[in-house]
Amino acid sequence: MLLNKIDKKQIKIIHIVFDIIYMVVGAFLIAIGTNLFLLPHRMTTGGASGIATIFYYLLNIPMGITIMLINIPLFIFSIIKLGIKFNIKTIFTTVMLSIFLEIFKYDSFFSINNMDLFTSCVFGGLIVGFGIAIVFKAGASSGGSDLLAQLIYKLTKAQSVSRTLLIIEICIISSIILVFKDINVGLYSIIAMAISTKVVDIVFEGVYYTKVVTIITNKSDKVIEAILNDLKRGATVTNSIGAHSKEEITTITCVITTPQIAKLKQLIRENDSNALMYITTVNEALGTGFKDLN
Repeated sequence: MLLNKIDKKQIKIIHIVFDIIYMVVGAFLIAIGTNLFLLPHRMTTGGASGIATIFYYLLNIPMGITIMLINIPLFIFSIIKLGIKFNIKTIFTTVMLSIFLEIFKYDSFFSINNMDLFTSCVFGGLIVGFGIAIVFKAGASSGGSDLLAQLIYKLTKAQSVSRTLLIIEICIISSIILVFKDINVGLYSIIAMAISTKVVDIVFEGVYYTKVVTIITNKSDKVIEAILNDLKRGATVTNSIGAHSKEEITTITCVITTPQIAKLKQLIRENDSNALMYITTVNEALGTGFKDLN
């Protein structure tokens, strides 16, 4: 029993270490993709970096500072409404991203002067998308529009997080076009954003894809509570009997988004490490919390 507890503790520490590595590497890649390819051409993949790009060129305010200033009130509000546990990884990732943006500034460590808009938006989108995917693997995000979309969804009658996020990104890209008075910058930013999203699709099977998770557990109360309180998702519970063991078991089915998978795995490890969980991909989810049925 003691050995089993030690093993579980060691496994938990290993997962925490890997999550930290994912968040640091992901934040570094997002910063490199932004500073090296997107910022020199006033392009963005959306989110807080889009707003930071505007302030950088208009007021010469460093991007890292702007991103932190944008996220601080979001973090405070999110902690009040959703709790520190929900936000701690995203806070860490955002801080690391702000630091990397300032350390690896364009022209400080590298300079690419002859790269055209299209090449820059392609490679910028690829690197930023890969960074975002790695961050998602740690069950975190880089804050900004992701966090704002989640808050709006939790606190309003918004149809879905993905739809809310899309509206926010459209507003940011539109602001880029209006401020810089250059439609090419806006259009190439849309291409960069589409590429980064597609990279996330490939690396992590899609930020907007939906998963159906089935969990078979003997500790249903703890698992259900974790899903309801930490993931803010609903679940369907079915009482079953194991064909081999003939014992009563509980089958829990819930529909979640792909970025929530890492978080759900962590919750299952913490509440019932002996549970059986299998995950399937669905093309579309309609109804409360997802796309509108209409």
